[in-house]
Amino acid sequence: MRPTHFTVGALVLLGCIGGDVCAQQLSPIPVKPMVIDRNLDGKGGDPAEDVSGMACLPAQAASRMCLLINDESKKAQFVTIDGDRMSAGRVVPLIGKEPDSRTLGSPPAQTCREADDFKDVDGEGVAYAEPYFYSHGCSRKKDKFRLSSFILARVRVDRQGQPIDSAGRPLAPDDFAGAVETTYRVSDLLKRAGAAAKFFGKDLESENGLTIEGIAVQGDTIWFGLRAPVDENGIAFLVRGNVADLFKTGNAASEAAPTLVRLPLEGLGIRDLALLPDNRLLIIAGAPHGKEVPFRLFVVDPAVGDVKPFGELAAVTQRDGQEMKTGKLEGVTVLETAADKARIVVLFDSLPNGAPHQAEISIPK
Repeated sequence: MRPTHFTVGALVLLGCIGGDVCAQQLSPIPVKPMVIDRNLDGKGGDPAEDVSGMACLPAQAASRMCLLINDESKKAQFVTIDGDRMSAGRVVPLIGKEPDSRTLGSPPAQTCREADDFKDVDGEGVAYAEPYFYSHGCSRKKDKFRLSSFILARVRVDRQGQPIDSAGRPLAPDDFAGAVETTYRVSDLLKRAGAAAKFFGKDLESENGLTIEGIAVQGDTIWFGLRAPVDENGIAFLVRGNVADLFKTGNAASEAAPTLVRLPLEGLGIRDLALLPDNRLLIIAGAPHGKEVPFRLFVVDPAVGDVKPFGELAAVTQRDGQEMKTGKLEGVTVLETAADKARIVVLFDSLPNGAPHQAEISIPK
């Protein structure tokens, strides 16, 4: 069986023609909560509250197998979506407690004021179909260099979502690490990414530092969506790389020239992205740093830089213990599309189990 991979490392109007149309567009897109059948693995046995990305296998039955990532963990976790229900499954270790000599490419040089432990993978995006998980950047608050945050990982699975080895043989849960490959080479691309390159390795909050929060894969092309930097003109950035280049054998650095795509997202940064069937990208955009603002939806054609804004998602607030919290929108997954309609799942950082919600959206042509 041919292996595939999982990859883990407010409203803006298009124009109104009448009061009824404007009133419809001015209403945030409603979201509907999903039922959690089994909690996601968090710290200390609590449900995870740092969920930041998810992608799913193509539909084969009523249920969907997906892979989900937290931004403060060394592992990813499978989940099953069946209608409006989500259930957690087995975990996949992406990195260990120390750097692995098998990681492709070469580690980037320290860029922050202090060094940090080889700790979490700081995962922010997941893609499917020759896809990769990737996380990057210094600590947001302490300006520390954490090597484990500069790793792109991919997990080899069969068409049912079973982790397999390089020969296509199913792996037992204790051996899931055998399905994982890692590389440092995304850093090589980012350091040559035009206007965004000078922000590489800098702190997000204090220096508008380069931070990846979204990934999409289209054939052998991999797109990295940057939360920051956002330039003085309110322009956000996509960086294009090549899958084969990032995962070629050996420890040589990548010498490929990345493509930088400039996107006018109203001063917002990319918080996640997902590939649509027509090869356009669905983007969730939010504040690049500082105080959160309403999260907006855009559709982008990266081949020509065309940007179409089309709505704001309703905020999600839940009780967490004695405290009411409003979630930070960190993940979007397209479950299905038909004509100009799509059903999506959105995930929220800072809420238990990522507070998964579904929404029905109309996609601009």
